[in-house]
Amino acid sequence: MTAAVAGVDVALCFMVVMLIQLIVVVRAAAIHRKLRYGRLRPPAEAAIAGVIAGGGGIPAPRNRGERAVLLDAAIEALADLQGSERTQLISLLRRHGYPAEAAAGLRAARRVVRRRAAETLAAIATPDDIPALAGGLGDRDELVQATCARVLAEVGGPEVTAAVVATVMRTMTRRPGAAVAVVLAIGMHHSPALGDLLGPDVPAPVRATAIAVAGQLRLAEHAPALAACLGDRDDLATSAAYGLGRIGDVQAVPELARLAMAAGRALPARVAAVKALGAIGDPAAVDVVRQQLPAAEWPIAAAAAWALARLGEAGLAVLRKAATSRRPELAELASAALGQ
Repeated sequence: MTAAVAGVDVALCFMVVMLIQLIVVVRAAAIHRKLRYGRLRPPAEAAIAGVIAGGGGIPAPRNRGERAVLLDAAIEALADLQGSERTQLISLLRRHGYPAEAAAGLRAARRVVRRRAAETLAAIATPDDIPALAGGLGDRDELVQATCARVLAEVGGPEVTAAVVATVMRTMTRRPGAAVAVVLAIGMHHSPALGDLLGPDVPAPVRATAIAVAGQLRLAEHAPALAACLGDRDDLATSAAYGLGRIGDVQAVPELARLAMAAGRALPARVAAVKALGAIGDPAAVDVVRQQLPAAEWPIAAAAAWALARLGEAGLAVLRKAATSRRPELAELASAALGQ
């Protein structure tokens, strides 16, 4: 028994020693990589600065370490570049084979390599990389799919939008952040295709994102689709109302008025509708907004005061009258709106 225990103790001690040695080796390797990176980074940055300033090219990196450092420095620089300077640096990276290397990385067995390749293409892709990015849409990893879809939306033409939209549908549940970025890219670069994500048969998370993007980007072409959402779920109606206010769609005033008056709807949706009426600025909405000013719910009353101040002389007249009300809270709210 004693011998067995002693044997176990020896084995444990041996394992502890081996673990400590492994930790030391790993830390030493990390320190070595950090020091090497520190040595290589300044020359890479200086070379990139020379390219941007029109000073020529960069010698081909001699090994994987130099390639990695040059790519990191270039991607960081690209975040601040536009126009011909950006084009010049990307052309240099293409000459050194970085896009081709990333395209090959999208076919790697390891997920981490494929993700890194997709992110590299996200920074340096051009229309020449569309075939590789399209292949990435079929990756078994949703993050790789979404990253490739976003880049396709940015550099591709109308022929890629159907595949990009389909990727949003697949990835929104498991990779919502990445999928939202794809929807934003669609709205910015292929705004007509956003309509495919606004229909009533589209899953609610996707539709909600598309509604928000259409409103934030003020895409007037989708105002009718947003107006159709005012009768939908309260969260969708809230987002759609704010979007219509940003777009300034006068045609939506009747639907917004109905939502503002609907006592059975959620408070945020009604508040959004009242604010949208003020943002649109159609004097025809004054009477509807006036009826919300004495509301017992403070958010509705505050939204009505804010809106009336933006509905021209008729709205200001309502506020001036309310400022003399015997209800102190109403008088204070109206006076504050008049002073904005």
